[in-house]
Amino acid sequence: MSKYYVQSKGEIILTQAEFKAQGGQGAVYVKGGTAYKIYFDLRQMIPTAKIQELSALTVSNIIRPLDVLLDGGNRVVGYSMRHVENAYTLCQLFPRSFRQRANLTPDVALELVRKLQAGVSHVHSKNMLIVDLNEMNFLVADDFGEVFFLDVDSWQTRSFPATALMESVRDRHATKFDERSDWFSFAVVSFQMFVGIHPFKGTYPPFQKLKDKTQLLDARMRANISVLHPGVAVPAACLPFDVIPEVWRDWYKAVFEDGQRVPPPEEVTAVIIPAALQIQKHSGSDHFEITEFHEFDSAVVAHDGNVTITEQSVYISGRKYADLPRGEAVFATTPRQRHVILARLEGGRVFFRDLTGGQDLKADVTGQALLASGGRIYIKSGSNLLEADFVELSGNTLVGTKAVGSVLPNAAQVFDGVVIQNLLGAYYASFLPSSGVCHQARLGELDGYQIVEAVAARNVLMVVAAKGGTFDKFIYRFTDDFDAYDLRVISDVTLTGINFVVLDSGVCLHLTDRDELELFSRRKGSADMKVISDPAIRGDVRLFHSGAQALVARGNKLCRITMRNR
Repeated sequence: MSKYYVQSKGEIILTQAEFKAQGGQGAVYVKGGTAYKIYFDLRQMIPTAKIQELSALTVSNIIRPLDVLLDGGNRVVGYSMRHVENAYTLCQLFPRSFRQRANLTPDVALELVRKLQAGVSHVHSKNMLIVDLNEMNFLVADDFGEVFFLDVDSWQTRSFPATALMESVRDRHATKFDERSDWFSFAVVSFQMFVGIHPFKGTYPPFQKLKDKTQLLDARMRANISVLHPGVAVPAACLPFDVIPEVWRDWYKAVFEDGQRVPPPEEVTAVIIPAALQIQKHSGSDHFEITEFHEFDSAVVAHDGNVTITEQSVYISGRKYADLPRGEAVFATTPRQRHVILARLEGGRVFFRDLTGGQDLKADVTGQALLASGGRIYIKSGSNLLEADFVELSGNTLVGTKAVGSVLPNAAQVFDGVVIQNLLGAYYASFLPSSGVCHQARLGELDGYQIVEAVAARNVLMVVAAKGGTFDKFIYRFTDDFDAYDLRVISDVTLTGINFVVLDSGVCLHLTDRDELELFSRRKGSADMKVISDPAIRGDVRLFHSGAQALVARGNKLCRITMRNR
């Protein structure tokens, strides 16, 4: 517990329960609707004169420093700022899988780009520069209604230079920071908001011979060879470039390929949404036989057991039962009668509906986040991790909860099948392999990273995390008691989303950002792995399973896949 003083406003006590996150400069705590940044090294503290200059920023979505924070010795140790709840880091929106799951359409992406553009214009109108305009420094409201600007203390003001710049957005042709270099960085980030790939990633054969692969991005940017260049190949998981309005595509070409540094378009242009991808009812390749067995009303987002979730609806055993509700929703199956239960979060309350029985269930459950694991529903409620408990009676189902674990309220991130929390700089994962059981494991390799995405299934955990402008993928395989693991790290991946499934046989199928399918055992220590590159199974499909049967979804079609005998 530490006592601080908010200048001109009084005392504030911050405890471990208020801890949110920490980075290289300091730690962030959240209390009520206010966040507090406390610096480790007071020499890095933003000058109070710079806070005053930043006060010229008047739009509410720019999260600027507000009041100076003093310690017991009256030393300036940090500042307060508005806290943004229920938001995504901007880069979490890039993968196609997220867009389908959250129904983030190209039109919504365009509106977000326009909001980002308006914010940058406001900064420039106050004679300031963002400089470090990268995808980790923005949040997006969970309803996609707003873009929030973070890390404002590093910006360049009239009297103070910028103090940070990520290499992935640095203009290699700029000799100084100005509005043009900001607009170049904006172009890099906004392009990813449209299609999900950095404009200077992908594969360009003439440059792949470079011995130092860390220099690939630098070389491409200096040579103006972007993904718009006809010789560059991009992962199939990226959205097609024709989701970008034509006037914006022309601007990106001018900036990335022609080296021009001009502001982005002002006019709003409708987005062309391409026709849904198709798959043959019986198709295949040298490696796979692919057989379609069901077609749905929209793209398949998730499939578990007999439940299929599309962008629009919920299906049970291939039959539509309900429209997909807005907002966060997860599903479970009751243990006895095998009824499918939908849980959704609205206004801090959890609502349950028995889809199989066609009735709402009475419950008094509050929480901040939901997750599903093993056909069960879990709720993060304050410092508690709760499991929904269904008591099945004749003609009715009662809903209760039981505590299975504890978390720091502000520092715990809920993902698919796992909770990852930052305990004062140290990462831990909470796994939920069976009812009433919660295993916690220390993940020291993630310390210093910012978690972007994570998925856990059957003792396999995959995490994508950011550090220093690049994204790395961590693949963990745990023992059954979660006491030990092995780890493989794939460096500098493209944000195509985590796409893997573990079959009942113990085989893990993993689609990489290079459009390769990896097959390996879920067992810790197993060295066998097969890598298949096949146009039939690329990043534009999602992997699922039914028992030991592997499934793929492309668009609105769900298909079985089997390996050919060779």
